[in-house]
Amino acid sequence: MDLHPAVLSLVDAVSEAGGRVYMVGGTLRDFLLGKAYKDLDLLVTGLPQNDLMRLLRRRGRVQRVGQAFGVLKFLPREWDGSPIDIALPRVETSTGVGHRDFEVAFDHTLPIETDLERRDFTINAMALDLLAERLIDPFGGHADLEQRLLRQVSPLAFPEDPLRMLRGVQFASRFGLRVEPETRSAMSAHAASISTVAPERIAMELQKLFQAPEPSHGFVLMHEVGLLPHLFPEIDRLTAIHDAPSAAVSQGDSPLDISLFGRSMRRLDAVQQGGDLVSRGDLHLSLAALWLDCQPAEKEPADARPAPLRWAAGLAQDRLEALRATTIGVRPALVAALITGSDFEVDALAQAGDLRHFAHRLGCNEAFVVIDLRVADRLANHPPQGIDDLLNVRRRLHAEIERGSPLGLKDLAVNGNDLRQIGVAPGSGMGRILNDLLQKVLDDPTRNTREELLAAAAKAASITPRSRPEGQ
Repeated sequence: MDLHPAVLSLVDAVSEAGGRVYMVGGTLRDFLLGKAYKDLDLLVTGLPQNDLMRLLRRRGRVQRVGQAFGVLKFLPREWDGSPIDIALPRVETSTGVGHRDFEVAFDHTLPIETDLERRDFTINAMALDLLAERLIDPFGGHADLEQRLLRQVSPLAFPEDPLRMLRGVQFASRFGLRVEPETRSAMSAHAASISTVAPERIAMELQKLFQAPEPSHGFVLMHEVGLLPHLFPEIDRLTAIHDAPSAAVSQGDSPLDISLFGRSMRRLDAVQQGGDLVSRGDLHLSLAALWLDCQPAEKEPADARPAPLRWAAGLAQDRLEALRATTIGVRPALVAALITGSDFEVDALAQAGDLRHFAHRLGCNEAFVVIDLRVADRLANHPPQGIDDLLNVRRRLHAEIERGSPLGLKDLAVNGNDLRQIGVAPGSGMGRILNDLLQKVLDDPTRNTREELLAAAAKAASITPRSRPEGQ
């Protein structure tokens, strides 16, 4: 196999010292699938950690991380990739129901097969001996990978670590795997225990799920095995709500297809697949698409409910904050703003001034994402609805930007310093004047001149201009 010279040198050096180097985990899985892998995961047997560290230091930089797990980060000289993860074989003993409730013992004398026993799924429980180029596959992971089958290594996999169920969901969705019947039954039996997992760990697995070509497969699987009610009950409830606007129902449609859940799933997939989306695959867009149709439970008094989109936006923000989604780069408030911002009428943006106000109100970048959300929503109709009018709105907004139309305070021909020079005192009053000036130039960009805006500011502040500002 084609390995970097630094890795080949490491393999030889470890072998000469009495050890063995294996490619493991996701790196090996992706290699066997013929996919490019970004990170390199290795496991070394036969060498104590201190001896291994001394060997590595002679070839580059090494750092010990997660001391309890015996993991080293290695950056060889003349290596331009991410640090290589190098682990020692270990055994894990569950001490509770949480993701971190394990006693871990790493031992360089353990055979590779013992380390593989602790892995989650057979497709991840293989090792490639890099010296002999021999595959170690005690659980049939290679055959499962070829058959696109997801199978747990042990019946204890999910009781020991409930997060593995969600990992299985995202693996199945990303790699197009069928879940083996006993593994599916085990997911259903232990679904409730997903609530014991740390929120940020759930967020990380969801982020990977959203990278799948069709994330809907993962959410359908979560619904079928009973994970979804414990994670997002408001999304699971959509499976029982008929999507009334979906006019055409064909003979092959399932109840999920014609439910609001089905519509939400088609919208979610459109975010990944829609060729007309400028923000295709964007995580914030995916999250907004997921929660867009959520509705209050029927038991909530109708007169106490906010507008549907505002309710969905608030719920999405609350859920994402509870998941600590900022740890994966998500801004919950932005997701909420995209949902509420999607409630616009295309006809109301027919005039250029209205379009400029729309872009200012949402933020220019956010306005494009909101348009994408509406495009994805149209594509989720059953059958899909036309999107030409939305694409026209987007083209017109691009044109406004290209011609330099002012869309925010930073685009004004004057700023707060200019207003101070004509005698406007800093504070909330100055802020109101600047905003009023912006509204004027959003209506008519030709008014965005220094002279006209300073005159308007002076009038608004009841100031007699003393003289032209310095430097003019």
